[in-house]
Amino acid sequence: MLCSRVGYLCRAPTVAARCLQARSFTIAIDGPAASGKSSTARAVAQQLGFGYIDSGSIYRCATLLALRKNIYAADASAEGDEQSQKLVDLISRANIDINIKPGSGWSAQSAAGTGRLVVPDVQVLLDGEDVSREIRAPEINRLVAKVASDGGVRDAVLHTQRYLAYAAETRPASTPEGRGTDSSGTPGGGVVMDGRDIGTTVFPKAELKIYLDASAMARAIRRWDEMNSHMKETQAAAAAAAQKSNADRDAVKKDGDQASHASVSYPSVEDIARELEQRDYADINRKHSPLRIASDAVVIDNTNMTFEHQVYSIVDLARERMGLPRRYDEL
Repeated sequence: MLCSRVGYLCRAPTVAARCLQARSFTIAIDGPAASGKSSTARAVAQQLGFGYIDSGSIYRCATLLALRKNIYAADASAEGDEQSQKLVDLISRANIDINIKPGSGWSAQSAAGTGRLVVPDVQVLLDGEDVSREIRAPEINRLVAKVASDGGVRDAVLHTQRYLAYAAETRPASTPEGRGTDSSGTPGGGVVMDGRDIGTTVFPKAELKIYLDASAMARAIRRWDEMNSHMKETQAAAAAAAQKSNADRDAVKKDGDQASHASVSYPSVEDIARELEQRDYADINRKHSPLRIASDAVVIDNTNMTFEHQVYSIVDLARERMGLPRRYDEL
């Protein structure tokens, strides 16, 4: 489990400096919303035996704190004003824990036996509370860009990102064989982090920088599929809970109906595409650490690529830069 101690790092910047110096091999994956950064980064980390940091979940936790305390940092009239500082203080006092575990959800079940890669799951704890699902809610999606545009918030999160990356290198992700190396002997000890400014701001000297991109419609379809998968998982969990408590048949049906109706509140693919385009505009034009392609990044447009293809391409690029032979050129 990885624990952020933002307040401590803010008081001791030398610790953050040591974190930067201690890196072994860092893969920075940037790109717009719903371009597949998170799932790709998790799969790459698993294949290489590296640690993984879900950078976006940190900003989502900050957004959840803003919602719970009715703080909207981006509405501040001036940088560093009282509202912004309140949110920064909340982030500095919060403990954000990230747990990486084998994929066990609906998407993992559907991939089993097909030869497809199973993406590890991420559990996010905010002060000990599991908020993994809550931070993916539509209201978080709508507000996270505004919160992430606040300079004070970004400075606080930056310390968290660098510290967690350092900690992750000593806790490599599980590999297909369950060892600290991948199936071809790649040593663990590196870290994969995804976000929007990882290669440009968080780790500008990362050994490998990737910029994942795709069309707005392709990304919208993926986001809708993600929501649909979450709905199916909720439906299955409701049915299992009802059966476990020996509820009668009507109660089981009621729970199942409630879970299936949850999808009605989800936006359409077209609405999601419009939201993504608005998010892109906000990310590209924000004042602090805007979304942009690092000059030394490898750009991968995955609009028409399979998930496995993009993962194996990045794994081979990393292996190549570590002086190891490529493995997947024949795929």
